[in-house]
Amino acid sequence: MFDGSAASGRPAGAVVAAVLSSCALAGFLVGALVGASGDGAQDPGQIPVADDAPWDGDVTPVAASAAEASCEADASRDAAGRPVTYEPALSVDADPETAWRCPGDGVGETLVLDLGGSVRVAEVALVPGYAKTDAADGTDRYAENRRITAVRWRFDDGTTVEQELDPEPALRDLQAIRVPPRATQRIVLEIVSSSDADRDTVAVSDVRISSPA
Repeated sequence: MFDGSAASGRPAGAVVAAVLSSCALAGFLVGALVGASGDGAQDPGQIPVADDAPWDGDVTPVAASAAEASCEADASRDAAGRPVTYEPALSVDADPETAWRCPGDGVGETLVLDLGGSVRVAEVALVPGYAKTDAADGTDRYAENRRITAVRWRFDDGTTVEQELDPEPALRDLQAIRVPPRATQRIVLEIVSSSDADRDTVAVSDVRISSPA
């Protein structure tokens, strides 16, 4: 065992230097291993959540060039007998009396919006129900159908933002949330939960995407 004397035949200074060099090398290797398995590793089972600051400046709306969805309710007729359809594109036509609609509570169903190119998004908003009053008999379709109570927005980089929504039947306007600015071409809107209602269908009358002004 080395005890710091010169009895080994090598100068003490040289031996100390060699020991220090070995310690430094060992420390480097341990640090590299710790760094490789530390906080930088991402658990593939976790959904990455955007945790940087939401945009707090002015915004301007961005038009979606296409919309597709994982479900679509069958066509029906209004109280006057006129045909009504519920395709995904009706969620981005800026008309709250049309809607994308699906049967059931909608949990896990998705609406995918294509912005036609990479856009920096700062705010997302939706009308979380079928905001129509039937002109023929005055039926409030918003109260009659389920209203969405929570959604998850997902961007191209995989990050998500969750939004809780007020299902109060009298509140039929866009409900918006500011998000950390993200460059994305596609936005996925996933339904997380919805309210009970007389009619077992869920709808989105309007979606608005905005970028920093």
